[in-house]
Amino acid sequence: MNDQDASVRIDLASLTYNFNVARAAAPTSQIMAVIKADAYGHGAEAVAKHLGSADAFAVARISEAVALRECGINHPITVLSGLIDQHGLRLAERYGIDLVLHHPEQLGLFQSSGVNVWLKFDTGMHRLGLGLKDLEGCLKALPEARVLGLVSHFSDADDPSNAKNNEQLETFLAQIQRFGLPGSLSNSAAILSGLGTDQAWVRPGIMLYGANPFVSRSVDLRPVMELTAPVIAVKQLRRGDRVGYGSRWQAQADCTVAVLAIGYADGYPREIKLDTPVGLNGQRETVLGRISMDMLTISVSGAPPSIGDRAELWGQHVAIEEVAAQAGTLSYVLMCGLAARVPRIYQE
Repeated sequence: MNDQDASVRIDLASLTYNFNVARAAAPTSQIMAVIKADAYGHGAEAVAKHLGSADAFAVARISEAVALRECGINHPITVLSGLIDQHGLRLAERYGIDLVLHHPEQLGLFQSSGVNVWLKFDTGMHRLGLGLKDLEGCLKALPEARVLGLVSHFSDADDPSNAKNNEQLETFLAQIQRFGLPGSLSNSAAILSGLGTDQAWVRPGIMLYGANPFVSRSVDLRPVMELTAPVIAVKQLRRGDRVGYGSRWQAQADCTVAVLAIGYADGYPREIKLDTPVGLNGQRETVLGRISMDMLTISVSGAPPSIGDRAELWGQHVAIEEVAAQAGTLSYVLMCGLAARVPRIYQE
């Protein structure tokens, strides 16, 4: 890493801590750790190798699963979105990858192969999933030994008071009991709420990386990702001076500001509000003016920083959820949106 670059520190000890929170919340379940989208921007290979105690991994695309196999990951890997063509199926067979069957048209494709499948049942999210008749048909058509179990997904688990959560759970349990299959329904929010945590499998995702899946409920998780960038300029402004493109921010008094080497090309959102917090030398500063492609400007409330001092955009002291709210988005989006040019530095 160049000291002039923005960078991300990945705290693997915190990753382990969060994994153990999931394990404690669902002690009788096996854990399928979700590491799609490059482990939510944290680096799928490094995360998978560190989480060796996971029982399986889940990704969204067959290419993600193949990449994990080719870097030596031998755990069971499930492609959550399944497949729609022969090329993907051949890769799944070659690399021993499990698939999700969520549409009846996939049945003919999967019948001609030897891959193992999870059957996805639509319990009310109405995104992917089989209806009851199609579920029955798939179970009749597929060899019992190749059916790993029944999977579904909560649509509102981030709102624990929503009655739909229990409706989905009851719908799911009825089919689990009817067909005598292992089940997997719980995502991070459901795990932390105790919904479906007695099923055979749980699928923690965002919680592994220390982000809170709830809007108004605190959780015992540790942030894994810390995004920092160096100060590359310190400027003295006079009252009335304006900062950045569009002259969006104007100094109300003489002041000091600092320029950081990070911008929207690195994944820091251009939509961010002016009062978004940034940590610098123990002080809570704020973003000033518009975000540029490679730079942004922040306030300086304490002693002027030195060139090269690093500011925290999110991490241990500035919660990623707070930054996401200031951009009108989610922590998931910020994590996944970090550019490839931002190096990841792994710390045990």
